[in-house]
Amino acid sequence: MQMKMQMKMSQQLIMTPQLQQAIKLLQLSRTELEELIEQTLIENPVLEEGIDMDTFPNKTDDSAETAENPESPEVVADTEDFETARENEDKNNDQDEIDWQQYIEQVEQFGGYQERRYNIASDDEDSPSLEATAAQTESLADHLVWQLDMQELSPLEYRTGAFLIGNIDDDGFLVTSVRELLESQRDLYDQINQSVKNGELPELPEIDADLLDLRFQTSKTTQKKKNKKTDVVDFEEYEEILEEEPKKPEVSIAACSFVEYVLGIIQQFNPNGVGARSLQECLLIQLDILGESENLCSRIVKHDMPLLESKDLKKIARRQKQDLEQVIESYRLIMSLEPKPGREFIPNPSHHYIIPDVYIYQKDNEYKVALNSAGMPRLRISNYYKDLSSTMVDDGSLTKDYILEKVKAGQWLLKSIEQRQKTIYRVTKSILRFQKKFFEHGIHFLRPLVLKDVAEDIDVHESTVSRITTNKYVHTPQGIFELKYFFTSGIDQGRGDAVSSKRIKDMIMQMVQKEDLKSPYTDLQIADILERQSGIKVARRTVAKYREALNILPSNKRKQLF
Repeated sequence: MQMKMQMKMSQQLIMTPQLQQAIKLLQLSRTELEELIEQTLIENPVLEEGIDMDTFPNKTDDSAETAENPESPEVVADTEDFETARENEDKNNDQDEIDWQQYIEQVEQFGGYQERRYNIASDDEDSPSLEATAAQTESLADHLVWQLDMQELSPLEYRTGAFLIGNIDDDGFLVTSVRELLESQRDLYDQINQSVKNGELPELPEIDADLLDLRFQTSKTTQKKKNKKTDVVDFEEYEEILEEEPKKPEVSIAACSFVEYVLGIIQQFNPNGVGARSLQECLLIQLDILGESENLCSRIVKHDMPLLESKDLKKIARRQKQDLEQVIESYRLIMSLEPKPGREFIPNPSHHYIIPDVYIYQKDNEYKVALNSAGMPRLRISNYYKDLSSTMVDDGSLTKDYILEKVKAGQWLLKSIEQRQKTIYRVTKSILRFQKKFFEHGIHFLRPLVLKDVAEDIDVHESTVSRITTNKYVHTPQGIFELKYFFTSGIDQGRGDAVSSKRIKDMIMQMVQKEDLKSPYTDLQIADILERQSGIKVARRTVAKYREALNILPSNKRKQLF
């Protein structure tokens, strides 16, 4: 062995900060891009927002009116017109001379107007207060704390109740167990134990030990646990991990019993069923409040929940040794209960208004693509800093280097934004070529399409197409869609034909919406109908997969018994 120097040629891709920024810009949504531009205007002094000619008041044509209408595809031009307008604007910008005194006066005047209009401390008594203009919505936690304040509780009971309410989710379920609460709040646990020794606690009922570790689990959490159980376990490694991990101190039954006692108080609060740790407990709490704790309804919920979920009322009647009519009556009462007690306190999601990045519209019997630049900030490099960077003497100070660096960063950002817009335009044009029948006739004419098809069509990488179609929306004659919507898998029908999965999902949804609720279609029946009526061959398991993707329950759970 010996050490020696060797020269070798190799190629590698170096991700410069500028290249990373350009790639990042591709995947930004319109809103995120606007936020980035606003932040850049603050951080980079050489950038300024150019005049938006679409909203200039002295224009002679009617484009100022259409620029305010996001539904009109004429607010933007095709790429060639867009480039010409950009070049003209750049020429005009070079000829601009800035009157800084006038600029400062305008800013001060505008700022003064804003201050007069929005001054909260104004002496105008008729002006509404800020509190009066804000919409107040009470959350479930606020509602529960208000009821906790109304109870005659000791400080320790109130503190425990506050911790429990803090662990109740928006649906009204307790997402931590009694044991977990005490283990995580050791000071509370010590205070409870001290009160137990001093005999300061009320008489506590005996509790079921199984309840100490019970907490509400979503279906996702349950699925993760199932997947964990199926994993191969190295028991030697597992024992080593257990030895390294510090063991959590045990909590006393008396402390758990006290927390359970306080939880029982909260479970009597409004809305009915709040604070439960499972759907079964939620229903039992509501039945208890209705005075049905010892009746058939409660017995069914306690012992026959799986049969209740599958709506097997006949088997429930046999197990409970009751007439079917009595079971049906109890079933109706159970179905009238609220499975999510906190539902009424969940705020309605605010409307999400989508501003399309690009338009596809029909003109002169031909489909055209146009970018939507309305409302998008128009950036440019300040002429003042351009001139300053070229006239400054290089005296070794950092000022000129700083300005040159900011000018280059600004120019790169402008090129990156322009490249992003061009790529959106090219990808949309390619999608139009592949999916033209969809824009003419609707979803049943959507053809299978993958990223590779568009990437090869416009000669870019698949990752570029993936980034540029994420969170970008297009306004079409068929509605507004995300660009990713047009990429869909297909099911081979033989002879080179394939049917889009989105078309099949739409047909399944329409079938389920029109079915007889007393005799809903099974997955096999849906597959048979698709082949018989539309000639689409699809396996039963594929129908089941698409049905689950559409959040449609299986036929036995969609069935109405009466």
